[in-house]
Amino acid sequence: MSSVTEQAQDRVLDTIEQTRRELITFLGEYVRFQSVNPEMVPEGTSTELRQCQEWLRDRLHSWGIFDEVRCLVEDPEQPNVVARRRGQGNGPALLFNGHSDVVPVTPDQEAAWSVGSPWGGAVIDGKLWGRGASDMKGGNAAFLWAIKALAAAGVRLRGDLLATVVSGEETGHHTIGVDLLAAEGYVAPFGILTEPTDLQVCPATVGEFYFLISVQGRSASLASRHLAVYPAPYGVPVAGVNAIEKMLKIQRALVDLDREWGVWQRHPLMVPGNMNINFSRIHGGDIYSAIADGCELTGSVLFNPSLSFEQVLAEFRRAIDGAVQSDYWLREHPPTITVPYILDQKEPINLSPGHPGCKALIDAYEEVMQTSPTLICTTGTSDGNYLAARGQAIVTFGPGASNAGVHGPNEHVDVDRLVAATKVIALTAMEWCEIAALD
Repeated sequence: MSSVTEQAQDRVLDTIEQTRRELITFLGEYVRFQSVNPEMVPEGTSTELRQCQEWLRDRLHSWGIFDEVRCLVEDPEQPNVVARRRGQGNGPALLFNGHSDVVPVTPDQEAAWSVGSPWGGAVIDGKLWGRGASDMKGGNAAFLWAIKALAAAGVRLRGDLLATVVSGEETGHHTIGVDLLAAEGYVAPFGILTEPTDLQVCPATVGEFYFLISVQGRSASLASRHLAVYPAPYGVPVAGVNAIEKMLKIQRALVDLDREWGVWQRHPLMVPGNMNINFSRIHGGDIYSAIADGCELTGSVLFNPSLSFEQVLAEFRRAIDGAVQSDYWLREHPPTITVPYILDQKEPINLSPGHPGCKALIDAYEEVMQTSPTLICTTGTSDGNYLAARGQAIVTFGPGASNAGVHGPNEHVDVDRLVAATKVIALTAMEWCEIAALD
């Protein structure tokens, strides 16, 4: 390590440590905005997402460290904040990404909230409490404060620093959020997404798609069920076909596939069983006194980062077809399979831990934490999947944690881990973008 690099690191780490109270105050103000995704706002309430993003834009502008700060707007109620701190040239740019929209606090969650308040942003027992503290305003604050600390410490980098805080993530509506970044030039050879990972480094992220399966039956009175399920004399028609029972055959086939994936589908960073099928909703029949003439099954699939959506979908369809081909009715009346359903599919992220950007993050972590990070695959998806699908190399790393009340009561972020993440991110920027000068 050169003397300039060592001096720059010391300055930046000292700056972050000395301004940790200001960082916490900034995050507390950020959390107090009830920036619920507009499509998830409970009846009788409102959202402050637009006001939150406008506040964030104005705060970043007031720091005076960015060469540009602006909003990218597809939906006026869900603006995206972007900022650029230009480097001195001849260095690779670094992209940071996060989202300001949060899920609502339900009445049950509010009643169960036992520390602080859902929108208080208070620090109690070394943690900052409130909706979004962990997912993911804490992560956004970490990368924004890291950029601020670099400027305050007089560190000039060769590459640009791009800060992007979008909307629409919680409902997966990437067309009003992250999709706008590339069109406006907010791309870089490497990026860090600060979704909650509990300071684990995640070069890989599972893929995801939702599905809807519809099965047709033949309605009949429940008094005719014996004619529908037991042998009848020649010439007597089958009275009815219960779509719910036919769907059960398909479910069994998918449960078997789920078990097969659990045993055989592995990835060096993916936790066992993370490739799976979830049934989230089933509806069959509309008349309580009749054999069901239709049934719909909704669910989702998470899949191995080393596979493509097309590969997984082909296996999914083969499993269903196996059930169909073994059933007389389903062969003549095959189910309708809608994929993707509700949201666009999310291709996985499978960045090599040896990628230079990932190595820079690991080196920075080891410098700050004095130990090696845990490398894992995220167990869920995010806007990072959509960024990666557009060619953005990206790693997920953030101070929040999924077991810190995310999407539930008592959401919080540990203050020490927030500060640590800020330090790691700042040193990563220095290594990746390269130091140009030290004022």
